[in-house]
Amino acid sequence: RSGAFARPDAVRARGAAAARISRGFVAAPGKSNKQTSMRRRVAPTTRAAASGDGERDDQPDNWELKYLYDGGCTVCNSLVKLLKSKRGHEKIWFEDIAAPTFAPDKNEGITFEEAMATIHVIKSKDNSILTGMDALTSLYDITGMGWLFKLAKLPVLSTAANVAYKMVSKNRQSMGSAADGLLALGRINMEEKGEGSCTDLEGECREKPPPVDEAADAAAKAAEERRAKIAAENAKNAAAATAGAAASANPVAKTGQGGLETAAQTPAAPTSGSLSDRRNILGVYDSRVSRSDKRAIRAAPVDTETGRLIDELITVPLEDSQLSTIAAAMTSIIKHFGWQGNVGIGLPGREIEMDQNVNETFDASDFDSVDGTFDEPPSPVFNEKKKATKTASGAGANARLADAIASTNAEVSGSRQSRLEIETYLRNATGRDVVVMSGPEATGFGEMRYGPAGAGDGTTVCVTLGKSIGVSLFDGGILAHNPADVEKQISTWNRGRWRDSALPRPPGEMEGDAVATDEDWARWAERVQHYLSRIEAVAQPDRFIICGRASVSFEKWVPMMKPLPGATPVLQAQQGLTAAVEGAAVGASEILTLRRDTARVRAAIGHQKGLSPQKLTDEQVGAVFDEFDEDGSGTLTIEELNNAIGRLNIKLTDVELKELFVEMDSEVTGDIRRNEFVGWWRDSIGSSSVEIIHTMEEFNQVLDDADGTDQMTVLMVGVTYCKPCKAFTKKYADFAERFSAARFIKVFGNENKDMTILCRDELKVKSTPTFYFFRNKDQVHMHTGANAGKFEKNILENVREGEPGYGSARLFEDPVEKEGEKKPAPAR
Repeated sequence: RSGAFARPDAVRARGAAAARISRGFVAAPGKSNKQTSMRRRVAPTTRAAASGDGERDDQPDNWELKYLYDGGCTVCNSLVKLLKSKRGHEKIWFEDIAAPTFAPDKNEGITFEEAMATIHVIKSKDNSILTGMDALTSLYDITGMGWLFKLAKLPVLSTAANVAYKMVSKNRQSMGSAADGLLALGRINMEEKGEGSCTDLEGECREKPPPVDEAADAAAKAAEERRAKIAAENAKNAAAATAGAAASANPVAKTGQGGLETAAQTPAAPTSGSLSDRRNILGVYDSRVSRSDKRAIRAAPVDTETGRLIDELITVPLEDSQLSTIAAAMTSIIKHFGWQGNVGIGLPGREIEMDQNVNETFDASDFDSVDGTFDEPPSPVFNEKKKATKTASGAGANARLADAIASTNAEVSGSRQSRLEIETYLRNATGRDVVVMSGPEATGFGEMRYGPAGAGDGTTVCVTLGKSIGVSLFDGGILAHNPADVEKQISTWNRGRWRDSALPRPPGEMEGDAVATDEDWARWAERVQHYLSRIEAVAQPDRFIICGRASVSFEKWVPMMKPLPGATPVLQAQQGLTAAVEGAAVGASEILTLRRDTARVRAAIGHQKGLSPQKLTDEQVGAVFDEFDEDGSGTLTIEELNNAIGRLNIKLTDVELKELFVEMDSEVTGDIRRNEFVGWWRDSIGSSSVEIIHTMEEFNQVLDDADGTDQMTVLMVGVTYCKPCKAFTKKYADFAERFSAARFIKVFGNENKDMTILCRDELKVKSTPTFYFFRNKDQVHMHTGANAGKFEKNILENVREGEPGYGSARLFEDPVEKEGEKKPAPAR
């Protein structure tokens, strides 16, 4: 049994043993906790204070043993009832650790988490503390059941008791005292095995947590040491640069990194990140290995203000390109860095199908191949699987969609919805907030922030070149949606005419490679010029920036190109092959800020309408658009959007406003149309019946969305290893469909630091699953246990007339209340 949220991931290395030693416990060496009798060094004068001021109302006369039990656990209550039915029980003081009045200072300093970890008994005679088997033996001895320990050693009885215990503990009330022997034997057997005592899938989780991951702790410690060393070196270099600048005629010398005065910047202190930190982000880039279909991931934590890597850059080979493989690799990377913060990942763009009917944008030679036929690109598996699951609904549909996504290639398309689906899958798999973008976008973000001076002015097209081609378009330094016409221009990159025009390897790059001739470089230059000319005709950019592997040999082949028809300058990327890692982090930082602004605007509109944003229909969202459209033209300009946001009392910077405008303008028309606005709204709120929340900011935003709307929000708190939580998942989704006016959310308290703090410190969760009901922002109900009848009864009492599910027929039976069961803690 365990306190699920006792230790965040980052401090798990501080185990219970170390904590006990620091508080004065003395344990016999070489023994486990359940075999150890521990004596606290307590001075006689402190004992009264440790037991509280005077006798408590529930303190029995002449007690000899105090048994700390969990009143929220079915099997613990069964053991308490068994003990109370035996002669000698009057010498036991039964202390419920789940009661609101439980306090460590009244129980020899034993914390709730320690009491949950294993059975604890306090001896009145000398204030010593017994745990595990020693504690259980003392309870059985004092009630005359010590002889059962001899029977428990018999293999036949031991096995039978272990099986029967799980059934008896749930049904003892109806089976009576005839089951006492099996219950007692089974409890001994489980204690010997060190098993958790929660076996009731309709109850509360009292299982032991998974063992501390020593490898993860060691990796996190090593990462902290690396980051501290790197931070010290950066600080030293920054100090030297500042001193040099002060001694020169030009006090602050501009660097080549986008005009950032990085030489004068002070590096941030070393950090493992946090989900509220948008400065330090783990950048991840998934790329194809040169001249191969194999893929690998490069990753490093990045300080996005300075562009510095704050830890080492690592590369992880991938066995295949499936999204589940990417998720597994990201999990190992997060473990390697001990990373607790946000993650940005750049994934390869999905191959664009060429429309054979759009002949006016293509050269006839692009359709040529060796055998004179058109090379059909591979079918988009992701879309096919998405179509196959589109008609399903409920939790089953969400699970099937997740399975379909997991087995598809990890590639990004221009569809906002497909990106959100990939993000949701990766977030749930890693327990971190993950922002997905294409590889060219990641590279572009890096160049916009740290690349050539002036790159953020006007329109810039970043072209990532290597075995494949990808483009990202930035307007004033802000990522814009790639126009469909631009994507059509590059869809023929791997067609027949260019089969002998691959990017040559620079001299000496790979031992044994044939030396590339000038003719090889000229063919490559011709190929690049061809596609840059076509992109130029459509996008009319102010500059091209060549990124990716081709930027390494930029000076070798660019002089062989002819000037482009529009004379657009072609520049070399400044960040090299780390640009995509840095850019993935920068892009994540900017996109997370955009999502914060989106949530603020969305919540303000909901408050104005008196409804949660999730509950606005498409017609209502369209009516909001009509209100924003001041001149009734059917489109929104950036000025009209700015005026509307101002009326909502929201202040955005010019950059934030433009980012929001570009996000809404999905068709890249330069204005926002009604269907674009509605589509943006739907994509931003999601469509799942149950939302999994990963950050404190997300949780607070959910309550902010509901504030003033009278909406009910239902929260389920679980942990990843909780069997009752897993068993209730399908029922919870079904309740979400049935009571659809409420917003159903779910968190895992052991997922990351944010969730540990929320559940342990804010919500005071002591067992899982725990359910909370909110109206507006106020908590109105709380109960524990995965019992469908109990949940149904409570939600029917809290749903209001006119809301879906109100007054509906009961589908589950009321739970059988156990003797002495307490009411839930009052709402906070």
